[in-house]
Amino acid sequence: MKKFKSFIALDLKSNTKNISIVRKLYRHVYGFKVGYRSFYNSYSKELISEIKKKKSKLFLDLKLHDIPNTVSSAIDSLSKINPDYLTLHISGGDDMMEAAVNCVKKNKLKTKILGVTLLTSLDGKDSKRLYKEENTKKIVRKFAEIANKHKIYGLICSGEELKALEKFDKLIKITPGVKLFSRNDDQKRVTFAHNALQKGANFVVIGRELIQSKEPISLLNEYAKQHKNKNLWTK
Repeated sequence: MKKFKSFIALDLKSNTKNISIVRKLYRHVYGFKVGYRSFYNSYSKELISEIKKKKSKLFLDLKLHDIPNTVSSAIDSLSKINPDYLTLHISGGDDMMEAAVNCVKKNKLKTKILGVTLLTSLDGKDSKRLYKEENTKKIVRKFAEIANKHKIYGLICSGEELKALEKFDKLIKITPGVKLFSRNDDQKRVTFAHNALQKGANFVVIGRELIQSKEPISLLNEYAKQHKNKNLWTK
């Protein structure tokens, strides 16, 4: 069965409700993203177990960012979970990324490291203040070069930067903060899922718009009907 090229962000207050979302959607989507709220919450073990039981991809979005030894220790502690994907901030530096990649190899994990470029809650004004560069594409491209050098598996980037990353064809791109239909939230650099996938994203991350819907499968079906032949599905 083909699945929508998406990770569903399980960000509901209750992991009991998050587990319910997994059971509803696992046949329709590629995987599920477990972030801070659901990982550091009651019944997180049960949530992760449910995702694995359904043979969905587990995307653990912890955005590791610390000294190399601490990041290595964190990955050591995740060995039993052995997520399919794990995020860290590229801004953590060369040594940190190298330590993370080496730790995955040492523990013989299947985990693929994804590098966070620039959070979608930030825009050009924010990047100028933080990195003295207003052009977010330049910032993201610089991060991509660093990630590529250290054999990071893929990048987390907004839809706005996908074109600027075309030459990094060996790195998969996952685009968060995407829309199915129109919505308002705290993201600044956003795009529609079909646009991101057409521009070069391998997968997208969808959260509130879908998991807060009373009929998430109906919403996905409606979206699929509106965007036929738009590279939305896995093979």
